[in-house]
Amino acid sequence: MDQAVFLQKLDGAGINTQKAIGRFMGNTALFLKFVRRLPEALRFGEIRAALEQQDDETFYMLVHTLKGTAANLSAENLAECVQAILVEYRASGFKHMRKLDGLLGQAEVESKKLSEILRDLDEAMPNP
Repeated sequence: MDQAVFLQKLDGAGINTQKAIGRFMGNTALFLKFVRRLPEALRFGEIRAALEQQDDETFYMLVHTLKGTAANLSAENLAECVQAILVEYRASGFKHMRKLDGLLGQAEVESKKLSEILRDLDEAMPNP
């Protein structure tokens, strides 16, 4: 897959690639190296477990870390979803479990879009 086509796919999935590459000082290869690591940060199983157990510290740490990773890679759709989780959690803790679960589901949908594209990248352009 051509790099330009892949970057277009990332844009379509909610990553502002121009902004992200700018963060990497114009180094597209470095950006791609880091964006390939995104699936490792998508620890939704652990986030869901912390939510179910109402484990404040673990839930907050995992969600906050995911938000930072998404924001640093300019995965704007995912970052917005995760930010909404943090806003709800900060406002009411675990009082609105259904709402937190729904917001987490939205973030998972966004992450799946990105994961599929990244899987395509790994198949088309294996890591050097």
